[in-house]
Amino acid sequence: MRTMIIGDIHGCIEEFEALLQILNPQREDRVILLGDLFDRGPSSWEVFQKVKQLQREYGDHFVLLRGNHDDYLMTRNMSPFLRSVWESVGRQTTVNSFHAHGERMQDAADWLREHCVLYWKEDRFQCVHAGVQKEPIEENDIDLLINDHDIVLENTYQGKLTITGHIALEMPVWFKGDGEYEILNYHREYPLPDYGVICVDTGCGKGGILSGMVIENDRFILFYA
Repeated sequence: MRTMIIGDIHGCIEEFEALLQILNPQREDRVILLGDLFDRGPSSWEVFQKVKQLQREYGDHFVLLRGNHDDYLMTRNMSPFLRSVWESVGRQTTVNSFHAHGERMQDAADWLREHCVLYWKEDRFQCVHAGVQKEPIEENDIDLLINDHDIVLENTYQGKLTITGHIALEMPVWFKGDGEYEILNYHREYPLPDYGVICVDTGCGKGGILSGMVIENDRFILFYA
């Protein structure tokens, strides 16, 4: 079984579909989306339809992590401050995308509540949208899991290898937790590290590209669209 991990999509259906075509997941593979399906890009409705299709096709082999932008959409009784934050990071593009198809973005909230998870883990590595400080991952609070920046910016985490999105970088990077890091190249096979953080958010929806990671037999390769 291969594990395919896709970074923050942010309403970019063309890049999402192109990357899926490159990765070519099979029914026996696991597909993990690191969250932030919505906002910024013009096609959040189309992305949501594709994600629902993947969930139907892959069932238990499909994992959707809860990103901060997904959390905005799922939040009931949002405060004026949080609403202003959401507006500043692309909320209106999602409103417009759903409206163009005769739907409201709020109609996606119940499906997201049912299918989003805060983290995913196996023996060799774990995945979360934003950050982790403690082990096991279950002991971290929700705000840290979906909003943290320190795991990348401070680069002090040396626990179990964690794959994240959330912070847009020019290229995927392995942060080793001792202040050192390694920029990772596409289409090159690497051994899977035991510790630290690999961030695969490369700014899709913000002028960047969409990155994906394929893990098989303790090795990985990165792709983009």
